[in-house]
Amino acid sequence: MKFGAIIVTYNRKSLLEECLSCVLGQSLPFFQICVVDNCSTDGTGEYLDQLSARLAASSPEGGFFVFHLPENRGGAGGFAFGLEKMAESSCDWILIIDDDAMISRTYMERIQAAILKNDFLAYSGTVKTDGRIDTSHRRRIASPLFMTYRPVPEAAYEEKAFVYDISTFCGLVVKTSLVREIGLPREEYFIWFDDTEYCLRFHRQSSILNVNQAVLNHRTAAPGAAPPITWKHYYGFRNSIDIGRTYSLCPALYTAYIVLNHMAHIAIDRFCLAVKQENENQRNIRRYRIQVYRDVLAGLGQRPQGRDLRYQPGTGPN
Repeated sequence: MKFGAIIVTYNRKSLLEECLSCVLGQSLPFFQICVVDNCSTDGTGEYLDQLSARLAASSPEGGFFVFHLPENRGGAGGFAFGLEKMAESSCDWILIIDDDAMISRTYMERIQAAILKNDFLAYSGTVKTDGRIDTSHRRRIASPLFMTYRPVPEAAYEEKAFVYDISTFCGLVVKTSLVREIGLPREEYFIWFDDTEYCLRFHRQSSILNVNQAVLNHRTAAPGAAPPITWKHYYGFRNSIDIGRTYSLCPALYTAYIVLNHMAHIAIDRFCLAVKQENENQRNIRRYRIQVYRDVLAGLGQRPQGRDLRYQPGTGPN
């Protein structure tokens, strides 16, 4: 059984170094490793080239490959590129992670043990942030009408494993034959919900088994500590609408629900701007959120078209 790994990175060199140390230090070695550099400008490219040269004589059996993209294609574009390359390999299974996912030394060993006992087409491990389980990465479909999801409760992690529907690309392991069959993640999403759409695409063929003792440390802000609104939320709202219109049991009803929901959020923020005494930072957050919702609603009749120049990486409330 051959395992491959795809790592997508962008301007997080120190995290990538730790991530690759975890990947290269597995108790069950990877057959092939593919790193997709999304046009980093912080020295990541040079580091990867130097590492690749050092590993020339001791790289994984199937090779250590680095791909430098000429532009930032977002997580969706990076994963699509990496999966396309890996689908051409002889790997049987593919691990998908960002550069901030630190898999434990026995991660793949535990995943393989589960594969040998089950017949799912996708597996994953437990995501922890600051030592605590982050349940947001493993979700079940709550409403196939309104395309809402609920995190698998923390109590489920006390068992050996659990079955669920939707995974992030944070430690997801998929069968290579499945990738060849259903195709690649939707690059036009740019960022956010590309993983949700991908899981929905193969949902009827297979659920996902989470192997609870396979653990990865996600080096990101703890749940609830992230900013209330950023440029990423535009893509999240836009892409989730596309998912609903594609997979909802009643797309028309789903669309009506989304329009009312977004208009309600706009109305609430406008009301608060008019009557509440808040600091300028909070008021800027509300103005930015209003603009995000308005832009999402204005593009309601269009399919996602990749990166939107109005919402570039790093932008947000002023």
